Amino acid sequence: MFRFAATSALALGIAAPALADVTPAQVWENLQENYADFGYQVTGQVEDGGGTLTVRDAVFSMKNEGGATTFTIPRLTFQETGDARVRMVIEGDMALDSTFLVPAPPEDAPADDPADNPADNPADGTQAAPAAPEMVEMTTTGTLKVPGNETVVSGTPEDMLYEFSYPTMAFDLTMPADPETGATVPVTGTLTDVTGTQRQGAAAEGSETSFDAKASEATVQIAADAPAGAEDAGNGKLNLQVRLTDLTSTGTARMPAQSFDLGTQMAQALAAGLDFQGDFGFGAMDIGFDFAGRNDAGEDETGSGTVALGAGNASLRMSADGLGYKGDVAETRAEMTASSLPFPVSYAADRTRFDLLIPVSKADAAQPFKFAYALEGLTFADAIWDLFDPGRQLPRDPASLTVDLSGDAVVAENLLDPAIGQPGGPTPPDAPFTPRTLTVNTVALDAVGAKAEITGALEFGDNPNEPVGKLNGTFEGVNGLMDKLVAMNLVPEEQMMGMRMMLAMFAKPDEANPDRLTSEIEFREGGRIFANGQQVK
Repeated sequence: MFRFAATSALALGIAAPALADVTPAQVWENLQENYADFGYQVTGQVEDGGGTLTVRDAVFSMKNEGGATTFTIPRLTFQETGDARVRMVIEGDMALDSTFLVPAPPEDAPADDPADNPADNPADGTQAAPAAPEMVEMTTTGTLKVPGNETVVSGTPEDMLYEFSYPTMAFDLTMPADPETGATVPVTGTLTDVTGTQRQGAAAEGSETSFDAKASEATVQIAADAPAGAEDAGNGKLNLQVRLTDLTSTGTARMPAQSFDLGTQMAQALAAGLDFQGDFGFGAMDIGFDFAGRNDAGEDETGSGTVALGAGNASLRMSADGLGYKGDVAETRAEMTASSLPFPVSYAADRTRFDLLIPVSKADAAQPFKFAYALEGLTFADAIWDLFDPGRQLPRDPASLTVDLSGDAVVAENLLDPAIGQPGGPTPPDAPFTPRTLTVNTVALDAVGAKAEITGALEFGDNPNEPVGKLNGTFEGVNGLMDKLVAMNLVPEEQMMGMRMMLAMFAKPDEANPDRLTSEIEFREGGRIFANGQQVK
């Protein structure tokens, strides 16, 4: 919800060449049109004095299924600067009120005999559709303060540049936490030295917005009381602090000429040309928390923890071609202590990366997908290792995991259609993705003295359970790892014998290095599978 508040404030600080003529009335009209593109209705009491336009009680409201969001600004002032630009200022504390529906918590009741309910046993033998869950309304409220803010607008009515400056943005929200008890959580935070630009102009078909913003620091705090539950469980306190430095964000958004409600018509908007690309980054992130309360057994429990991240960045891409997420975080360090644990839980990683592309638009032709994840330099504290390896027989070198898969798949439904799975809406397909190709660029694991890597490619015909292609694998240190697991009494010798026999079926020793195993798994037509030339299925 903070993202909505912050984005709204930045967009009010919304973006064309200087020295063109723009008036306060045109800026106010442009602001209304921009928000209308995203489903908002904008109203207010307008006083137009020519060189100065004032809007009192400006309300930005949007209805959605089962709820509504309203953002109110006491006063907006648009004033000519004398050099063909307009200065816009937000005055007063902005108020947020948002209602939405969530499923009600299930009641703990004994299951009825299906024979007692004819609706669950139709005469034709089919299974009745599940009843729609009961929904409960929840509300988020809050304020946003932006003292000393200023936005300078230049350009033309068709192409405006907004240059904004917010020395401080402070928010104070009350967020719902439990639909059953009505418990809420206070969330506060600040953004410092927020500056940037946003440009709103016409495109070949529709409109295009570009943005570029930065902030020196962002903080978020939660100080909440946990309500008591059964056996006095909970009944405690939670404190959470998050701090980020050197935040950046850049991107573009292309809107189609037609108007769409992005809450309910996202699939149609994508088909019409909606395209969003955004890049976000931070210099460092620090998280700290502590809690105190009672566990399910009614016993006192306390704990605390810290997480420190180095520089990070993330990218979001959304268009008819698919939904893409990409991220990279350096130097993760985490530690947690709890009264229920005999020692601190501590781990670290040098780098974490992910790259995900999901096709979301229904089409007969296959569309590309991708899933990639990498965890480099993972280490654990010695106290964790000593739980199962007190004799230090296993190497404790940093571990790494890499998964990189790509391919093509047919999408059977528009996956961003909110009606899918709703009562009365279209039935979601059993298999929303039907693969056509799969390339295993690499799946690699390096840990506890052993290494494994798999590569290959598969093609899928009408029956996705019968692919055709090959997977090639190399394995090092596996036999030595098995010996150590037996010596440590973690795996009984008789069980390990079965694992060795299974491994011998699918892998063979490398002639140049007996401790290095290789494997070629070939999938042939008709569902036949061969391991190193020997048929296993």
